[in-house]
Amino acid sequence: MQRADFLNGIYAVASAVPLAGQVPPPKEVAGVLAPDSPLTKEAASIALSCEPPEIFSHSLRSFYFAELIGKAKGISHDVEAVYVASMLHDTGLTAPHMSATERFQVDGANVSRELLERYGIEAARADLVWDAISLHDQNGIARWKHPEVMLVSAGVSADFGGYLEILKRAEVIAVLEAAPRSNFIPVFLNAIATAAKRKPLATGLTYIADVAYHLVPGFHLGNFYDDVKDNPFADYGTAGAA
Repeated sequence: MQRADFLNGIYAVASAVPLAGQVPPPKEVAGVLAPDSPLTKEAASIALSCEPPEIFSHSLRSFYFAELIGKAKGISHDVEAVYVASMLHDTGLTAPHMSATERFQVDGANVSRELLERYGIEAARADLVWDAISLHDQNGIARWKHPEVMLVSAGVSADFGGYLEILKRAEVIAVLEAAPRSNFIPVFLNAIATAAKRKPLATGLTYIADVAYHLVPGFHLGNFYDDVKDNPFADYGTAGAA
C-alpha cells in the first residue's frame, strides 16, 4: 500500500494512531462521531506529521473524552472547533512548530491560527480555537470560558484521570481501545523536558507560587510529574494498560 493510500484511509475515518500493526480506530468511538471535513483532515494531518504516535493518540483521546464530557453535561458546542483544537494542542512540543521563546501552548495555538486563516475561518471562531489550545492545561481558567475552550481542557484532563466520575466505564474503555495509551507518559514527559531545556523561561511558572514559597510558611505545591506516574486507567482492564 502506498503512503498516500494509507493516509487517505486514516482520514476517511477521521483519525488514526500510526502504530505498526494497529488497525485505525473507527470514525465513531463510544457513540462519538468525529467530524470529517477538509479542515479537520488537515488538522489531523499536521498533528500526524510531526507528533510521535503516543502523543497523537493522546490528542485523539482528548477529543473523544471532550465530546463524552460534553454529552454527559448536555453542553451544546462547535464539534469541529473542539476537534481541531484537540488535534493541534500539543503540536507546540514538536520541532517543526516549537518557537525559541513562546510557551508550547502558544506555539500550538499559533499553528491553529495559521491553519484557520488559510481556510478563511472568521476571526471569532479562530480565536476560540486559539484560546482552547493555549488554555488546554489551565482548567481553572478554561472552565470559565466558552464551552469549546472548557471541553478541550476537560478532554485533556480526562486523559490524565480527570472527569472519570462522570464518564461511563464502557465509554472510557472504548476510547482507550480505539487510541491506546501505551507508553504515552514517558514520551510526553520527555517532550515536555525537551521544551523546558530549550526555553526554560517559557515553562509556565507563575510569580504567585514564587512569592508563596518565600512568604507562606509550609507552602508546597504538588507536581505534575509525580501525579501522572500512577496510571488512572489501571482498573479498566487490558484497555487501560499503559
